[in-house]
Amino acid sequence: MMVEELLEQDDLAKAMTRPTMIGGFSLTSLCFSFYVPVMTATLTKQMILLLTVPVFLLVSWAICLKDVFLFEIAIAMMHKMKSCSNKRHWGCRSYAPY
Repeated sequence: MMVEELLEQDDLAKAMTRPTMIGGFSLTSLCFSFYVPVMTATLTKQMILLLTVPVFLLVSWAICLKDVFLFEIAIAMMHKMKSCSNKRHWGCRSYAPY
């Protein structure tokens, strides 16, 4: 219990465990906020969709205020939820039958 209290008080421990931040945004949220609208605008050839970048930034900022690790958790969940190529054969997400 004593070690947990020391870690909560230690600014260096907090700084070392936080994700990379730029202006209150995690780097992952910034990539998401720019990538999704730019790729959508490029694929649909409707450059008016680039006006949604500020909306994505506002939503990302609100999410980062609540929990800075939420984007990393979402990415980890997406990687974990992928199925393997032979799921139909084994009936699960594993390459081994055991």
